[in-house]
Amino acid sequence: MEQLTGTIKSIRYTNEKTGYTVCEMKCDHSVITMVGIMPLLAVGENVTAKGSFVHHPDYGRQFKAEECERRTPTRLEEIQLYLSSGFIKGLGPATAQKIVETFGEKTFQILQFEPYQLAEIKGITPEKALSFAQGFLEHENMRGVVMLMQRFGVPASFAAKIWKKFDQHAEQEIRQNPYRLSEGDIGLSFSICDRIALSLGIEPFCKDRLKSALFYLLSSSVSNGNTYVLKENLIKRGVRLTKVSEELILDAFDSLLLEGRIFIEKQHPERVYTDTLIEAERFCAFQLNRLNRRFENHFFSDSETLLSRYESAQRIDLDEIQKKAVKCALEHGITIITGGPGTGKTTIIKTLIQLFERQDLSVILAAPTGRAAKRISETSGCEAKTIHRLLEVGYNIDEEEKPYFLKNEDNPLSADVIIVDEASMIDIMMMSSLLKAIPEEARLVLVGDSDQLPSVGPGRVLADIIESGQFPVVKLETIFRQKEESLIITNAHLINQGIMPAINEEESDFYFIQKLRSTDVAESIVDLCTRRIPEGFGLDSIRDIQVLSPMRKGETGIYHLNGLLQESLNPAAPDKPQKVHGNVIFRTGDRVMQIRNDYSLPWTLTDEKGKWSEGLGVYNGDMGVIMDIDQKVELLTVCFDDSRTCEYRFDQLDNLEHAYAITVHKSQGTEFPAVVIPLFAVPPALVCRNILYTAVTRAKRLVVLVGSPAAMEEMVKNINEKERYSGLKERLV
Repeated sequence: MEQLTGTIKSIRYTNEKTGYTVCEMKCDHSVITMVGIMPLLAVGENVTAKGSFVHHPDYGRQFKAEECERRTPTRLEEIQLYLSSGFIKGLGPATAQKIVETFGEKTFQILQFEPYQLAEIKGITPEKALSFAQGFLEHENMRGVVMLMQRFGVPASFAAKIWKKFDQHAEQEIRQNPYRLSEGDIGLSFSICDRIALSLGIEPFCKDRLKSALFYLLSSSVSNGNTYVLKENLIKRGVRLTKVSEELILDAFDSLLLEGRIFIEKQHPERVYTDTLIEAERFCAFQLNRLNRRFENHFFSDSETLLSRYESAQRIDLDEIQKKAVKCALEHGITIITGGPGTGKTTIIKTLIQLFERQDLSVILAAPTGRAAKRISETSGCEAKTIHRLLEVGYNIDEEEKPYFLKNEDNPLSADVIIVDEASMIDIMMMSSLLKAIPEEARLVLVGDSDQLPSVGPGRVLADIIESGQFPVVKLETIFRQKEESLIITNAHLINQGIMPAINEEESDFYFIQKLRSTDVAESIVDLCTRRIPEGFGLDSIRDIQVLSPMRKGETGIYHLNGLLQESLNPAAPDKPQKVHGNVIFRTGDRVMQIRNDYSLPWTLTDEKGKWSEGLGVYNGDMGVIMDIDQKVELLTVCFDDSRTCEYRFDQLDNLEHAYAITVHKSQGTEFPAVVIPLFAVPPALVCRNILYTAVTRAKRLVVLVGSPAAMEEMVKNINEKERYSGLKERLV
């Protein structure tokens, strides 16, 4: 192994996630290109690197660093170069020169211990002086955290999260209890934390380790949709994960109970909850029961006459079930209206809006996602908001800017009626937040398809409300929105009944392409999206065609398909800026999706009339197209489907992923002109009817299934779905 010592002259490339860096290092009288995992490397640093010279086919001779020891610069010109390299916000070359000329070799000492002296320099205010000092200390300390995490194979992107949580005490906290890194926003896996702990000499029976294991298992269960986990299962899994005795695991369990990090109830001692989820279930049950009453309202005392007049005025004919749904909503505090595609849910929503507003009752229309809100706005003619925007996000500065909703019990919504479409998507936490904001005398109408997949988040709210038997529920079964030449809605209902769909009929909109190898499935999907569907149906490859896969991994999973589709639909070009982030290349023109809620991300919107507005918050499932990538200012701009425009810093790109192909779960509440669905080698846990049903119901004009007939038949026939643990139903009875 060779050794080189020199000064970093320039940084050509850095991957924020992995720490992979390409730089130029001045050694004696020559400049050498050096590559390797060197996170937070800065221009001007003195470096001793160990590695070997390699020949890159495109870039020639390079030094591949295996180890990198860094030392703070000592020569004045190096100190100046180091300070002006950009890691301290607002400190450019001119200011760096002034600081070094003033303080010389004591520059770093001044920044660390006596920053107020910087204000003696003309042009540097006391506020700027403190900002420079803070930036310097943060960089130095965070680099120490990065280097420590690098020893354990932890990606550099986690270092920023660790630093944000623990600040200058990060290294101390890690060494004292590395299992804290599996909690909250950091989210390292327990196995990685365990590996760190082992290297630090922490014993396997340490109580912090065992408590962390149990809480990690509970959190994993929540991420799979459960609001609680059975104690017996949790203890058994804890023993398997930690490889210690059941006695020690039970002791750790009791400690978590005493600390208030987990909860059980006397009436259900077998159920283990987190504090937020047990509170959410309890509140939802209380509020739903409170709102569940019958209105003695003289406005609607003669609903038959009211409906008859409305039908005549609108020239429509509601069937008896539709009329029943409308009457329930007029007369009850809570009404649930369910039905599959084409059964008239939108017609009922439009009717209710008209009838309520004619009696001077204010109506709010909402949906869980931006695409769902946009769709119901277009079909109903009434403005709809996402539930997040409806509830308005605020921030508690005293709690690390933790987001909360401004609309709540003390500041309720100003509405007499709240109608929520796509209610099957609402998880227990969102329902709790919504119910907190509903006025005591308001009506709540939940509209959705109970046969679709449950919410991505924990709980099965709509199903629990329906199955409790405590609320008026109207199920729509008659198909109205159906043309003779269309099979999409017909086949959706056949699938839901466990009957194989009709396929490949002449001039149809529902096709099945048989492929018996996964590679052939993937190739066929690329061909469909790039050529066959655009040419045959006049649809845009990126904006109108959506690939929906049941799974993430494998040749027909979204990760592999996104790579193929990006290469075909949006290949690299000299005039097309791109940003490499981890294993992903983001490129101007790419279809992308936000994959987690970000309540603080600013957006701007210019509507069709030229009216400009702004706000905060981009949410899990929001989809759009990358409009620009600016390497100089390190910003990536996305225009979402609802026309909001957001700028992402490069360190925020973990929140995005490609969306040429998305999972069926992520597609809930949305519609697309054309849907392409791979059905091949589907994992047993995902072989169920409601996944296929949900995927098919996302299409408006065209459905194409690609894969194995056996896989399709197996999904159609399998009614079993993965059980979710939820206690809401019992609380409602």
